[in-house]
Amino acid sequence: MSNGIELNEKRYPESEVVALRLIPGITNRITLHRKRKAKLIGFYRIGNKIFYGESHIKDFLARCERKPKGALAG
Repeated sequence: MSNGIELNEKRYPESEVVALRLIPGITNRITLHRKRKAKLIGFYRIGNKIFYGESHIKDFLARCERKPKGALAG
């Protein structure tokens, strides 16, 4: 598709992201809500439900990753 949405991507409901601990350090829904409101993690809203795709979770974790001090980029 031209809008960049992967249709066969696995999507997780908000409660499942917390219950399965897919994001380390996110232990409750309010923390996930704060990350979403701060635009730190992408999401899909379908009706009143919030879903997170695998790409949203991977992108968020990649942005949170800290490289060793001596590592060179490239």
